[in-house]
Amino acid sequence: MKESKLFNGLLATIVIVALGAPAYASADAGAVKERTVKVSYADLNLEKVEGAEVLYRRLQQASKKACGLRSIAEEGTLRSYSEGRQCYHKALSEAVAKIDNRLLTEIHTS
Repeated sequence: MKESKLFNGLLATIVIVALGAPAYASADAGAVKERTVKVSYADLNLEKVEGAEVLYRRLQQASKKACGLRSIAEEGTLRSYSEGRQCYHKALSEAVAKIDNRLLTEIHTS
């Protein structure tokens, strides 16, 4: 018997992984530190817009944390800030895709 994606999603915990974020690269060339942030959403009803919106805000915060996203003033250079934003957008998009919920995807793409 096939379990629905929604059922799996409600039981699962999403993990956002920031790979390749230059801010976390070590002094060794090519060595990258990986960060994960768990986002639980078992308490949300993703069949309602309100639940999907709450989850999206959680995913945004987790993506910022995983990528170490800071303001341009805190980063010090436009390049570092830009790399952090790229990491954030990639992590957020991958998390939304992994959950594969119509309402969440609509929120993300609007």
